[in-house]
Amino acid sequence: MLFDLENVTCDTFSDSIEQAILSRDPTAAVTVEMADKRVRVEGLLTERQALDALAAAGYRASTAAPHSGPGSECCGGCS
Repeated sequence: MLFDLENVTCDTFSDSIEQAILSRDPTAAVTVEMADKRVRVEGLLTERQALDALAAAGYRASTAAPHSGPGSECCGGCS
């Protein structure tokens, strides 16, 4: 899953964003791309659970558009 982050301005947020996800799914792989203001989550969480975890930690996020980067949703039409 790929999420766009709002209102993050520097790399200091990276660790707390990662911890927000890991607090809900300790087995998740979390990649924070601060330059792009994105976070990729691979694990057992649903999209809603990941968004809720980020919101609970104070980070507004939304699901990235399909085909907008590694980890974004795919409609199945790719070849």
